[in-house]
Formats: sequence, structure tokens, C-alpha cells
Amino acid sequence: MPDWHPVGPLAAVDRNRLPPPDHSRCQTANALLIMHRSAVLAVGEQPGTVKLDDDWIRSWARVTRLGQGTAGNDSGLPEQVRNRRRAALASLATEGGTATRTIALEPMTALVTGTGAGGIRDVGIELHGTYGWPVLPGTTLKGVAHSFARDSGVAAPDQAAIFGAPPGEDGDPPRTGAVTFLDALPGPGGIGVAEHVLTPHTRGYRLDPDDDNEDAAVPPAEYINPVPVPFLVLSGGTFLVHLIGPESEVDRAAELLKQAVRDIGIGAKTTSGYGYLTGQDSQP
Repeated sequence: MPDWHPVGPLAAVDRNRLPPPDHSRCQTANALLIMHRSAVLAVGEQPGTVKLDDDWIRSWARVTRLGQGTAGNDSGLPEQVRNRRRAALASLATEGGTATRTIALEPMTALVTGTGAGGIRDVGIELHGTYGWPVLPGTTLKGVAHSFARDSGVAAPDQAAIFGAPPGEDGDPPRTGAVTFLDALPGPGGIGVAEHVLTPHTRGYRLDPDDDNEDAAVPPAEYINPVPVPFLVLSGGTFLVHLIGPESEVDRAAELLKQAVRDIGIGAKTTSGYGYLTGQDSQP
């Protein structure tokens, strides 16, 4: 980006000198760096005053789909990554006793993941450590499938074989799960990014009064104006998740994962309808 200078661990940029979010230079910028390692500053009316302005960054995130490029106009890198994974899976499938299974996960509703990731702004979306694209971590997928299997009881008695198990009370040693869940990356066409809004009416009342917050003592009331809080969500598109392990366990894990994402969902705000997906078998 032009006209930037380091401010501690961040890069600060004057919004007036930024290109538009859909500029060719911005299409495939790494979202992890933009969202977690940059700050856009808007110059105030008073000389020498600036303030943090996230409007440009949220607009960039929507237009470029967090660095995947605009719809139908990506850099070609996502397809190269899928080809590399496809070759790795084909190589694994030649090993005796190793099976692979690919599932396409399609969001039925908006998806919010990674709300606890931290950073200078609460992005609310888990981003891949190398490419910066939206990602569903393999640990999350395994945890959701395991939770569904445990609570529904449908995986007994092969639950431990699939997911592993801690040491037993009778002295049984811990077990390692036989199935590996790879991180789910965007499939062909990519993942859509949209902006939703929360409107809390009593934000001050819910803050900690020990933080010298003068509004903390004000009780909730209908005359208090809501404070719109925009946040990013994933909407539309397809994630590809790959499972690796012995064939019988992989097949069982795949079915559990498809049921889990449909019935209990992934990520935050599932009680408000966010985070539910459908899963279908797919080519790698």
C-alpha cells in the first residue's frame, strides 16, 4: 500500500491516500495482514488529529471476499492450492490401509467463526495463517463431529477409534484418533463475505463499572439509543474438507460431520440461526 509507515507492530495508512477497495492491487492482499496488522487512519477536522476508521477495511473485506478476489476474478492461487492438495491426497490414497474422503460444506445461513481469535479488531472470521482466506480449522470440524457423536450416542462403540479417548478410569491408556481432519479451505468459486449489524441498546450498562465507565450505572431503558456494531460474516460458497485415515473410520467420521454441521452448526451465534451448513460428498 502507498504512503505507509510503521507504528509499533502495525502499519498505519492515511485513508485519503488509499486506492479503492476494488483496485487491482487490493484484490488478493493477505487478509490476515489487513485485518490484524494494519490500521486505517482518518484525518480529523482539527490539525494533527486522527482517528481509527474501519469503513475502508470492511468494504475491502466484502469486495475482495477477504483476499480471495472478486467473484469470478481470483488470482488463480486458490485453484493451485486445491490442485496441490488433490495431488497430496492421491499420493496418500496409494498407501495401504489409507483412505481419503472429501466433503463440500455449503453454508445454509451466515457463518461466524473465530470470534475468540483476538487482534486489534474483532474480525469474527478465522483466517488461514498462510493465505489469509477464510478457513474452518480441522480442530473445529473434529470437535463439532465429536460433540455430536458424544451427545447423540450414534457413534458408539467406534467413537474412540475415530476421535481418540483420554485415559480410562480403570487404567486404560489414552487412544489416538485414527481420522485426520484437514483445515477446510474455500472450494471452487470461493466463499462470500457480507456485513451484518448488531444493535445493542444497553452497552454501557453491560460494561464493567470498575473500568471507570460513567455509563455503567445507567440502567436499561427504552429511551437509550441503540449503538450499531457492524461485523463480517461468511455467506454463500463452499468449503472443502478432507478426511484421512482407515476407510471404515473415515466413512463413519464423514457421516458424523455432515450430520453435525446440519444439526448443531459451527461457530458463534448458532442460537440465532448462524453457522448451519449442508455437507455433500465431493471430488477432491
